[in-house]
Amino acid sequence: MDYLENFETNVERTDAFTQALRIGVTTMELAETSQQEEFVERKFSEMQRDLQTEINRVEQEVEERFGDEGDVPKILDTHLGPEGRLKQQIETAFSEGGPFTERLDEELGENGERIQKALDPDTEGTPTYRLKQTLQDEVRSLRDKIEEEATAEETEAELRQRTTLKGDDFEDTVENILSDLVYNTSDEVEYTGDTLGELSGRKVGDFVITLNDTGQRIVVEAKSDKGYSQRDIKEELAAAVENRDADYGLIVFECESYIPNKVGYFHEFDTERLSVALSESNEDDAEPAFLRIAYNWAKTRAVQGYVDAGTAFDPEAVQNAVSEVGDSINRFSSIRTKTTSIRKTANDIDATLDEIEGEVKSELADIRTEIQTAE
Repeated sequence: MDYLENFETNVERTDAFTQALRIGVTTMELAETSQQEEFVERKFSEMQRDLQTEINRVEQEVEERFGDEGDVPKILDTHLGPEGRLKQQIETAFSEGGPFTERLDEELGENGERIQKALDPDTEGTPTYRLKQTLQDEVRSLRDKIEEEATAEETEAELRQRTTLKGDDFEDTVENILSDLVYNTSDEVEYTGDTLGELSGRKVGDFVITLNDTGQRIVVEAKSDKGYSQRDIKEELAAAVENRDADYGLIVFECESYIPNKVGYFHEFDTERLSVALSESNEDDAEPAFLRIAYNWAKTRAVQGYVDAGTAFDPEAVQNAVSEVGDSINRFSSIRTKTTSIRKTANDIDATLDEIEGEVKSELADIRTEIQTAE
């Protein structure tokens, strides 16, 4: 209180008291904070010591249980080690005569007889038997499908022989050969198989070859049908010549097997009509050389009609030449067929073919000479 007496007025004393009170409170607060910090530090140190003690205890326990001399390695060695009980039990169970082996024998039979029987594809009811049946059904189905497709192809091939479908294909073949024959010449070939001719409603006569040197016309009819008699051939040729206003008629068959034997590969009717076959059977390729010979023959005959033969013309010599050409074509066809299967003698056969072709050309040249002489 002596401190307050130093102030004269009550106001000053009040202010001094208030200030002193504030200083005291602040001092007390600082003292309390210092005590709290010391407490925290003390507690943290205690907790750190406890944690380290626990860590040391855990490390010691782990070492005791899992270390080299620990409980776990000893237990594992006891059961799974070289002399371990569990290992011995497993070996005993799976050894010959062991309980597991005996159980397998009971379930599967000795040496797996039951499992072998269960998997036998010939034993009805087994899984492999069912699999075998399924595979066989699939194979049968596939085989039937292949047979159906093959039958369909055979049916289509037969249909092609009976319809214009195959005829159209053969017409293309004939057209290609004729186009090659007139190439680089003054002659012209025209497809007329889809146009009407001189005969009412008739389209007979597939091609017309025009010989521009003389204006002669050769009609060509392509056939890939069976069943033509000699009379049918002559009538077809006559109709084609008339329908296309031609000077000579040529009928071309796909194969020799489609026509009578007496007609054969090469046959002329009445010096104005000619029949030629381009292969032996429908399985063989068409031989362009046959049509080339027939074309040259028809061209020679057409020119013959253009000139006045007179008494110097020898029809018997011409007919003999026709027969010789037919014989040459037969020889040509026979040898050409052999070349498909006899490759070792191909050189000799080709030489013979060249000789025959030369003979044919020579015979045709003789015919032309005979005609020119008649002029």
